[in-house]
Amino acid sequence: MAKSSTPQGASVSSRRFYDAYASGYDAYLRGHDGYLLAVEKAIAEASRGRPDIALLDVGTGTGERLQRLVAELRPDRVVAIDESPGMVALAQRNCPAADVRALALGDPGLPSAIPGAFDLVTCLSNVLGHVPRDLLVPGLRQIRGLLKPGGAFVFDVNNRYSAVSYGVVSVARNVLRDCVLPRGRDFTASYRADDEVLRTRVHLFRASEVAVLLREAGFASARIGFRDYVTGEERGRFGGSIVVKAVNV
Repeated sequence: MAKSSTPQGASVSSRRFYDAYASGYDAYLRGHDGYLLAVEKAIAEASRGRPDIALLDVGTGTGERLQRLVAELRPDRVVAIDESPGMVALAQRNCPAADVRALALGDPGLPSAIPGAFDLVTCLSNVLGHVPRDLLVPGLRQIRGLLKPGGAFVFDVNNRYSAVSYGVVSVARNVLRDCVLPRGRDFTASYRADDEVLRTRVHLFRASEVAVLLREAGFASARIGFRDYVTGEERGRFGGSIVVKAVNV
């Protein structure tokens, strides 16, 4: 996710934002290599070392991260989706083993567009923060419906209580706001594309909110943890991003 701020510029959809961001996104991610590797290790553990898994990556972005997972897990089948055509084009090039499709989570046609079931579904780098709020639970239900019994859903989202990322004052302000507005509030991500600043809505989560969303979507089992967004080390609720493994039981 791009750094949250409120500069002057054009407010655009998430799809338009990431079409513009596609060429520069991997440079942004390289600043968080330790965190990314820690999350990918958790994904590898969730696959239980099985070489014949079917993997679905939701919001795959440029596909370079998916390619690392494919090299590590050696899945029998790989499907990836992203709402941004610009990202899809890069993912098709960067992860040739994947069947990459331009689809958005929550789209009513998504389940029928992806036949079969999956052992592992991933959704990384706060993709869920860009899903419209009224589509979050329907989208999570779609993911559960695409998982085999016992299949794992591993995802991470930005934690609005991470004092390491946003500072103690901002987090204290977020806690107070959540006392008044239990559903929280949205923030703004920004990216400069040539001479234009693009802005898009993004949601930052808290752990209790994630737990409620998963229950509403029908996930009965989930483990929620926190990891430093730079090093990947395990942290407390104020020290890192939220990393989740939910199981379809």
